[in-house]
Amino acid sequence: MHFDALCLACMASELTSALANGRAQQVLLADAHSVGIEFYVGGQRRNLLLCADPAAPRIHLVTHKLRRGVEGETPLLLLLRKHVRDAVLTAVAQPDPTERVLRLTFSHKSHGAVILLAELIGRQANLLLLRPDGRILACLHPGVVGARALLPGRLYAPPPAQTKLPPLDDGSADYYVRLAALLAQTGTLWKVLVDGVAGMSPTAAREIARRAAGDGAARTPADVLAVAQALQELWLPAQQGGWRPGVLENADGRAAAYAPYLLHGAGVFRLTEDLSTAVVQVLQVTDGSGAGGTPSASAAAPADPYAAQRAAMAAVLRRVRGQVQRRLDALAGDEPAPGAAAQVRAQAEWLLALASQVAPGQTVLEVALDDGAFLQIPLDPALPPVVQAERLFKRAAKLERAAHFIPQRRQQLREDLDFVDQLAYDLAQAANQPEIAAVRTALVSAGLLPAGKRAQPADGTRPAGPLRVMSAGGFEILVGRNARQNEQVTFKLAAGEDLWLHARGVPGAHVVVKTAGRLPDEATIDQAARLAAYHSSARGETRVDVIVTTRRHVHRAPGGRLGQVTVGEETVRTVPGIDRGFDG
Repeated sequence: MHFDALCLACMASELTSALANGRAQQVLLADAHSVGIEFYVGGQRRNLLLCADPAAPRIHLVTHKLRRGVEGETPLLLLLRKHVRDAVLTAVAQPDPTERVLRLTFSHKSHGAVILLAELIGRQANLLLLRPDGRILACLHPGVVGARALLPGRLYAPPPAQTKLPPLDDGSADYYVRLAALLAQTGTLWKVLVDGVAGMSPTAAREIARRAAGDGAARTPADVLAVAQALQELWLPAQQGGWRPGVLENADGRAAAYAPYLLHGAGVFRLTEDLSTAVVQVLQVTDGSGAGGTPSASAAAPADPYAAQRAAMAAVLRRVRGQVQRRLDALAGDEPAPGAAAQVRAQAEWLLALASQVAPGQTVLEVALDDGAFLQIPLDPALPPVVQAERLFKRAAKLERAAHFIPQRRQQLREDLDFVDQLAYDLAQAANQPEIAAVRTALVSAGLLPAGKRAQPADGTRPAGPLRVMSAGGFEILVGRNARQNEQVTFKLAAGEDLWLHARGVPGAHVVVKTAGRLPDEATIDQAARLAAYHSSARGETRVDVIVTTRRHVHRAPGGRLGQVTVGEETVRTVPGIDRGFDG
């Protein structure tokens, strides 16, 4: 699908109508290629996405609230916050109707006018912030493109003018002669139009071929007047208005393509309220994941408005886990063999005791032990025996420290891996932005991630509390769905005789049955065990082992992270991991 010059012309008209004199309230990076701006206009909030993804550059309104999807701050984002946030959108213009460049002019009460320029030109797609005199303040993708230096501080140079035939009669005496010569070339009509007519995308060119020749795959030569009329039908709205945006639906009713004009092809063209609606409908069908260079979920599909944030945080977790795993692997090479320290210390003691018996130039001292074995001590002829013994004592002490320290360090690193795995599960279950931010906070608090600027809540929501379920037997069941809630459930809300449950050996929820001095019935315990299985990373397994004990047998792990515990006495109950009845 192509967001071409015609789409941009239609969108310029649409944004002028929808956002004129609107105030930009929030600016964010929705993903690595996209800027989102929330406007307040006409008593309502409107969200605009400017996407410079080389795979799918576009600009359009979205109906859901855009979410921050990039960790850290870029120079462009900082300057947008300074010059665009709290500014009024005063103009939307497409300088060249055949080029995919859109200018949004803002006026800020403190910083004056500024221009946000969207160049939606395929692999060269870019977003630039300009001063009114055309000097570049910042770029999303700074660099040199051909003869253009798109770098901060440089004067902006527009894309080179196209030397192709204009799509509409420009009044030149030879316009139709040039069009006839173009259509006389040998080849597929739509490809000839793309190569020879300015602003022509494959989508528009195929539509012209259908209208002029009755077949999108028609070949040249073609009727000049028929092509000229088809060109006029598509391009006149850019001058006079009258756009007819919509989507082309395939046989199963799925939106397959969008356009600001009627599309003819296999399927039914359905008009939409505006082009933004059409674009979003197609993107929701073509990509709901936001992965791999295609339209991101944060930009296209509101099914998971936190997808970009979740993906960014998941990348941080993967990086942290990799760092911890590498430290753990490195310990294997540093750990001394069993008995190595004792052997080196024995060598040192014997060498010190027999130093007077070492002959000059001797390279090995062999000592007969009481058990009949022999201890061989390598010698350095260049050093006195006493000096060598001192060095062996130091080496033995180092090996003893390593033998004591490394197992402790290994245990700590394994607990760190378990903690990161728990946070990965927490992230998958996070219901809002603060709960996603809480994962980063937990990493920082654990010393596994450097402290940075605290993320600001994007929507005013707060982290949710533990899930509370009432069993048929009248017992309250508490379910902690992340490390913070687990800590709260186990060590703040549970009493010593309450039942405590957790899926065995996997990240998941701490589940507590509030007994209030009563003995829970079997149905309540089974329900709690199923909740523990469902709210764990073993969800979906055929069977899950669940630990069941009393809260008094649960203790914070020595030196452990948030929500990490040790369990004394326990029993194990096996329940199904697949249970649609427990969705929290």
